[in-house]
Amino acid sequence: MNKNFRSILSVSFCLLSFIINAQQIARSTYSYPEFSLRTSLTSFVDYDAGIMLGVNYRWSDHLSASFEPTWIFFSPFFDSNGDSFQPSGFKIRTDFRYHFGIRKKKNPNFFIAPEFHYKNVTTKSEGQFGINCQSGQCDYFQTAEYKTQKKEIGGLIKAGLTVPLTFIEKRDHLLLEIYGGFGAKELKYKELDIPPGASFLNPPDRGIFDFGNDSDRNTIFRPMIPFGIKVILII
Repeated sequence: MNKNFRSILSVSFCLLSFIINAQQIARSTYSYPEFSLRTSLTSFVDYDAGIMLGVNYRWSDHLSASFEPTWIFFSPFFDSNGDSFQPSGFKIRTDFRYHFGIRKKKNPNFFIAPEFHYKNVTTKSEGQFGINCQSGQCDYFQTAEYKTQKKEIGGLIKAGLTVPLTFIEKRDHLLLEIYGGFGAKELKYKELDIPPGASFLNPPDRGIFDFGNDSDRNTIFRPMIPFGIKVILII
């Protein structure tokens, strides 16, 4: 009886050891912690466009965090007068990611993440001003350059996946990320370098999809529906 019990116990122990080792092998296709560099292929077509170069720190199969600053220096769009303009500033996005499933070589990896958004941009514009205006009467009119400072702060929830580009790099160190999300942001505007005693003949157009207090044109809210494609290099 004791001999049979010892035999059953030995077989059970061997089977359990085999299962644990198999799970460890399945989970050990990647080693942690892991760092990666990332850049956006779609940051060049944003309204405030520029170059993004960020980093990601991943400490397990399921958890990682990203920090993604963008240097903003141009826009592919036109202002309300049909003129081109050149914004100057920066944008910061950072997220905390949960990755689904067990990460495996050559397989896509899905994730969901809350993301924080901050942007600080200054744009030069030209406007028509009335000087020393009272009750609709102005001493004279002037065309002058001025600056608009825009600050954004917001948050969103996004989901996406990373796909190894094994046809370019066989070790799974080069990946493509595709994501989309939904959120909201607050925008605060401030006009700078306006001529002394000047007031706008036509106040600056703040754009579409804005929600806010009609008496305060300098603070508005806007939905965010981001979509993007990034290239990732694991280092």
